[in-house]
Amino acid sequence: MSSVVLFVELDIVPGRRDAFLARAREHRGNVQKNEADCQRFDISVPDDDDNKVRLYEVYTDQAAFDHHMETPYMQEYRADTGPMVANRQLTKATLAND
Repeated sequence: MSSVVLFVELDIVPGRRDAFLARAREHRGNVQKNEADCQRFDISVPDDDDNKVRLYEVYTDQAAFDHHMETPYMQEYRADTGPMVANRQLTKATLAND
C-alpha cells in the first residue's frame, strides 16, 4: 500500500487570499477531525507572492484519497472557494520514503 501525496498550487484572485485562507483552514479542520487516514494537511503561502497558496496533503492510500474527494465538506469547500481561485495546479504523487 502506497501513500498518496497531493500538491496543490493555487493562484488566488487578487484581494481574496485572506478569505481563501480562512475557508481552507476550516476545511483542514474538517479533514483532520473526520479523516483518520489523512496523515498530513499543510497550508503554506510563499513569502514573495501575495496571490499564491500551496496545499500539501498525504493520505494513507488511494481509497483514503478517494474518500476525501467524495466527502460533502470537500464538495462544499470547492464550491465556496471556486470563485476565489484564478488557477489550480494539482499534482498527485506516491510517497517514496520506503
